Amino acid sequence: MRFSATSLLGSVAEKPLCEGATLSAISLAITSSIDIGSAQAALAEAQSHPAATGHLPPFITSPGTTDTLMVLMAFVLVAAVLAAGVFFFWLHSLPERLVHTSTKIHFDIVAVLGLLSLFTHIHLFWVAALLIALVKIPDISMPDFSNLFGRIAVPLEKIADAADRKDGQSPSNVVQHPSKQKA
Repeated sequence: MRFSATSLLGSVAEKPLCEGATLSAISLAITSSIDIGSAQAALAEAQSHPAATGHLPPFITSPGTTDTLMVLMAFVLVAAVLAAGVFFFWLHSLPERLVHTSTKIHFDIVAVLGLLSLFTHIHLFWVAALLIALVKIPDISMPDFSNLFGRIAVPLEKIADAADRKDGQSPSNVVQHPSKQKA
């Protein structure tokens, strides 16, 4: 595309850019028909500060273009916030995961302490839940008497068998099986 310098620079041709340079001087230096790219380059060179370097770092964008570094940092920020949230909830559920295979009362105590710490932001509850999760609490809700009763029953059976052998008769209050009764 070809444009004339006056159509590119338009009505702002008399505004000063920097020390002594005006757009009208630039338009006189650039003849009537030029490419847009070379006009923008000449305009940028005329607008640069005398103390500025000849090149800019790659993260500085020209006006009107997309700032790719800012877009990249926005994605990195969103990903970092999501990753921090996932890590926080993963760490927060650590006591419950440690006690998952334990007894129900043990799990319930740790779960309640974990919820209290989550909703009140009192971290002492979480520390208490972690310590309780690391300690094995026995199930005292229903004692297991089967082993004890088994240990008592065996000697009682031996005593009863010994008494039967001495007398030769079975006790009168015990009902015998029909196959063992005398005909």
